[in-house]
Amino acid sequence: MSKKRTSRKPRPAHTTAAAAAAVPERLVIDCHALWERLYRTPGGMRSMQLWLRANRIKPGDVPVHSEMVIEDSAFGLAIRYEAYRINEHGLRYVDPDTDRPATAHRTALLQLPPPADWLAPAGGAQK
Repeated sequence: MSKKRTSRKPRPAHTTAAAAAAVPERLVIDCHALWERLYRTPGGMRSMQLWLRANRIKPGDVPVHSEMVIEDSAFGLAIRYEAYRINEHGLRYVDPDTDRPATAHRTALLQLPPPADWLAPAGGAQK
């Protein structure tokens, strides 16, 4: 008999109402500031990737220099974010009007609230 290996993954909330209790009315996450904090933490980047995937967001699609906004919507708590646009060949491309990577606004329903330590600035006080 062989043992089945399972990896621990964040368990999504069964309803967005459960997530609503853990998140303030409107929350802005600066992805670059969060990346700087988590990059130096053992397992930090993995926790961010798992959180994004649990909320049905592809980690590689989110620009580091962007913001994610968690707020109420008609469908419950939603994450509003920018994602790189992909061409017909599956590649990112540069927007000819701005000479910057092309991005599009996206929305995902909040399935799993962000960890509490992500909501506090590096100094420790809650925003």
